[in-house]
Amino acid sequence: MDETPEQMEQLRRDAAAIDPYRYKKRGRILGAVALGMAGAGLAWLLLEMKDSTRNPCQRVRDHFCAQDPTSNSCTAFSVTFKESVEYDSPKMRSMLLQQCGTKIRRLKEEEGVIVK
Repeated sequence: MDETPEQMEQLRRDAAAIDPYRYKKRGRILGAVALGMAGAGLAWLLLEMKDSTRNPCQRVRDHFCAQDPTSNSCTAFSVTFKESVEYDSPKMRSMLLQQCGTKIRRLKEEEGVIVK
């Protein structure tokens, strides 16, 4: 120990200024941010899953019936929705669901309408 008293005092001041928990605090903050992001991602995923399980024919029917309940489109898609749920053949139900999905995409592409 060849330090002078002034150097020792400087070393003590430097040591007192060091925060030994700095990295632990930073880790906790980053962990909290990551947990918040994971929670938001999970909420988004759950909402997307809920929306994707809805019957596309029901979505199209609701869209047209909300505009005009007496229109031909509302009546036609009401029948289509009923058939897409109650039809005996799984292949036919699948085809009806696919047609309704195509209708949703067409409405979005051609008219800019988003069917909820």
